[in-house]
Amino acid sequence: MSAQVAPRRVIVTVLLPWLTAKFLFKPRVGPLRKDRILDRLAFWRSVVGMAVIMATTYRYQEAWEVPGKNLLKALQTGALALLLPPLSFLVILVVTRPGRRTRLLPGARRLLGRAALALISFFLPFLLIVVGGANVNITNPHPGAAVVFILAIPLMIASAFWFYCFWCCTIYWAARTGFWTGEIHPLLAPIGTTVLMLLISGAEIIWGGADTVPHPLWLTLNLCGIATALVLAFSEYRHLRASGYRLREGPEPVISRQACDHPEEPATPAGRT
Repeated sequence: MSAQVAPRRVIVTVLLPWLTAKFLFKPRVGPLRKDRILDRLAFWRSVVGMAVIMATTYRYQEAWEVPGKNLLKALQTGALALLLPPLSFLVILVVTRPGRRTRLLPGARRLLGRAALALISFFLPFLLIVVGGANVNITNPHPGAAVVFILAIPLMIASAFWFYCFWCCTIYWAARTGFWTGEIHPLLAPIGTTVLMLLISGAEIIWGGADTVPHPLWLTLNLCGIATALVLAFSEYRHLRASGYRLREGPEPVISRQACDHPEEPATPAGRT
């Protein structure tokens, strides 16, 4: 039965762009129950937040403008997220104790792998369009080229829709994870996403505008988004600290590492180092 279910899951994952992005870019969730709770809270905060924004602002903007604005904001978010990994790695490299810095390298490699895959998948369609356009012979087309083009139109529309959803989901994971800075050090995930959120929200409040949305409603939505993101990031940070993670001690929990390095000594209680 499992052998029959696995191919079906693979097909469903490939067909649905949000599942493909989740499979490629979602970091691993910790084994504890609170890890799963925080992960679900982050997901539902994003879903409920987007639903509230759409429900309260739909009357003030045209329906055809929403996808373009969402894509533009997603691109801005992704551009800011690109700045986080090198800065975060330099900061954590300086802060970490000398004997623990080599433990940061495997996480840095994982981050580079995820980032490279995200960038390749994001720009690949544009590259295919350029290469395909360069190979089209307009002056002396093949007799069956027009028929093939007409038959391929539905496939191109479906592919464009799939890639649009996949792009947005990819940028969502990049923003939610601070461009996967948690791969370098778990504490960088809540810190990085908080910094990214404050940069985006601050820039939008200072230099942005409410456009057609009334300013009180626009400001309330922004402030509520900042508040919920801060509460969630603080809860995740406290949970990771209680699990034994420290900024200066490398990406492994202090408690488990003490138990491995000195099994005869009692482990240091969480939150007391």
